[in-house]
Amino acid sequence: MARMTINGKSITKEELISKVESYFNERVVLKETKESVIFTPKTKVGLAVHLGISMQTLSDWEKDKDFGEIIAKAKQRCEMDILNHSLIGTYTPSVSMFLLKNQHGYVDKQEILSDNVQKIEIIRSEIK
Repeated sequence: MARMTINGKSITKEELISKVESYFNERVVLKETKESVIFTPKTKVGLAVHLGISMQTLSDWEKDKDFGEIIAKAKQRCEMDILNHSLIGTYTPSVSMFLLKNQHGYVDKQEILSDNVQKIEIIRSEIK
């Protein structure tokens, strides 16, 4: 049975799944108005804190053959939460971009396409 260690305590794959699910099921109020209740978004940092590990350990676990898929899916859920909070205006565009670039590998990319093809002709001449 696969095991990892959290603060000197061994954890099984099933226990990790349970801890990850408890993080995503936890609902902490971030802001409450007469019209709505906004709960804290789920982030990789929040996941690491909830698990009692560092961000480095979280990244290391993602590379593990037994635990990697669990962590990868949890990170994906965090990414989705950032996107959803961005869509409803909880995050400003700059905060959304910052989180997605720094925690989920997003990049600004500019592609330049051109139909202008230059043809180079090489003529070989022989001198006799």
